[in-house]
Amino acid sequence: MAYTITDIAELVRYHLVLSEPDDERADANLAQLVQQVEQMASRPLWREASWVFCDRCGCSVDTDLIHPDGHHYADDGDFYCADCRGMEAGGIPGQC
Repeated sequence: MAYTITDIAELVRYHLVLSEPDDERADANLAQLVQQVEQMASRPLWREASWVFCDRCGCSVDTDLIHPDGHHYADDGDFYCADCRGMEAGGIPGQC
């Protein structure tokens, strides 16, 4: 017999949460379950995001969007978003 996610969640709720006499023990059960489920994952379930801020307009840019060759950085080390870099070619400031 195959179980759905809803079925499994109800089993967890009944056996690991409602069956415990207090919230601390229920929380401990859930924490242990989460640790074991995380070990089953084939890849990390989350990763930390990092951002940089444009030195001209102040908008934030996820570092995943920055080209690996670093062409968003000026020679002096300042970072410019794509729109502010485009201003050099006649773009409109602050349109990030």
